[in-house]
Amino acid sequence: MSVTKTPEYDLFSPEVLINPYPLYNIMRAADPVYYSEALGYWILTRYKDVEAALRDERLSADRRPLFVKQLGDVDVNSIQNFIHLTCNMMIEKDPPDHTRLRKLANQGFTTRALESWRSIIQATSDRLLDRVQDRGYMDIVTDLSIPLPALIIAEIFGVPKSEQDDLIRWAMDIGTFWGAPGGQNIDVLARKADVASVEFTALIRRLIAQRRRQPGTDMISLLTVAYEEQGFDLEQLPSLCILILNAGHLTTTDLIPNGVNALLQYPEQLRKLQANPALINSAVEEMIRFDTPAPFVFRIAKQDLTIGDRDIPMGSAIALGLGAANHDPEKFDASDVFDITHSPNEHLGFGPGVHFCLGVVLARMELVICFNTLLRRLPDLHFDTDKPAIPRHSSLVFKGFDSLPVKFSRC
Repeated sequence: MSVTKTPEYDLFSPEVLINPYPLYNIMRAADPVYYSEALGYWILTRYKDVEAALRDERLSADRRPLFVKQLGDVDVNSIQNFIHLTCNMMIEKDPPDHTRLRKLANQGFTTRALESWRSIIQATSDRLLDRVQDRGYMDIVTDLSIPLPALIIAEIFGVPKSEQDDLIRWAMDIGTFWGAPGGQNIDVLARKADVASVEFTALIRRLIAQRRRQPGTDMISLLTVAYEEQGFDLEQLPSLCILILNAGHLTTTDLIPNGVNALLQYPEQLRKLQANPALINSAVEEMIRFDTPAPFVFRIAKQDLTIGDRDIPMGSAIALGLGAANHDPEKFDASDVFDITHSPNEHLGFGPGVHFCLGVVLARMELVICFNTLLRRLPDLHFDTDKPAIPRHSSLVFKGFDSLPVKFSRC
C-alpha cells in the first residue's frame, strides 16, 4: 500500500519570497494548518485560524524557543545579549506582564505627542523629495523608505544626529535575526544581532541618563518619567525602545515600496487615487492588506491544542500567516486584486488582540503623509524600466524591497 507524503512547501525559494501569495493559496486549500519538517514549525494560512490564534491565550508570544531553533548547531551563548534585549520586549510578553508594559508604553504615544510628530513627518518627507525632484529618478527604498521612518523615529527619540546612522544600523541587524531569516549564514546574522544589541542598549542607557538630568518632550523622556513614576526598572526600557524602533522603522520601510509597487502595478488604482485624494486612508489600508510588510508573526503553544483538524503539541512554534490570511477568499472578495476602495477591509496587518500594534496611529499618519506628498509632488511616477526592482530575499517576518527604481518628470 502506498503512503501519501505530505508536500514540503519552500517558503524561502526566490520566486516565493518575491510573490508568496500563489503558494499561500495552495497551502490554504490543501493544508491550512501545515507542519513544515524543514522549518520545524506549524504554519497557519486561513483568516479564521490566524485571527483566532492572535487572540488565543494558550499561545505564548515568548519566542526564545524559536530563536534557539533558528541557531541550529550554533552555540546559544552567542546570542545572550540579543535574547536579553528582545525577550524583554513587550511583544514577547504574555499577560499580565504584557498588560503592565503596554500601559507604560502608551505614555509615549499621547495625543499631544502624536500631533507634534505630524510636522516632523511632513518636513522630513519634503526634505527627502527635495533631494531627488530635480533628478527625474529615485530609488524608493534608498532615497525614501529607509531614511524617512528612520529619521522620524530618531527625531521622536531625540537621538543626536551624529548617532542616528549607528542607531538604524543596529536596529537593522537586530531586526534581521529577529525576523526568522533563511539561508546558510545564520551564525553571521546571530553574531551581528548580538553585537548590535550591546551597542543599542548602551546608547539608550546614555540617553536615559541624559533625560533624567534634563527631561524633554521626546519619547525617551516621556517613557523615562513613566517608568520611574510606576516603579519600573529602567534597565527594561531599551527593550521597549528596540520594539518601537523596529515596529516603526522596519515595517514602514517595507510598506512604502510595497505600496508604490502596488500602485504602479495597478495604474487604474493610481489614477483613481490621484483623481480623489480623499481615498488615501482607504488606499493605505489596502496597501497593508494586499502586500503585508510583516506577513508572519510567531507564537509558542503553552499546552497541547487543536487547530482545524490538526493536533499541535505543547512547545510547538506556530507561524501565523498574516499575509496569507489577508488574501483568504473566504474573508475578502477579489482577495488577490489590489483595490483602494476595498470595503470592508478587516485586514490583520496590525494584529488584533492584546498585541495590537502599539504605533498604529503613528504608522497610519506617516503613510498617509508620505503618499500624499509623493503623489502630489511626483504625479507622473512610473517604474524605471532600465533598472529592475530587487525584492528582499531573506526573511519570513519582513517582506519588502532592497531596491525599487522609479522615474518622474523633473521639477
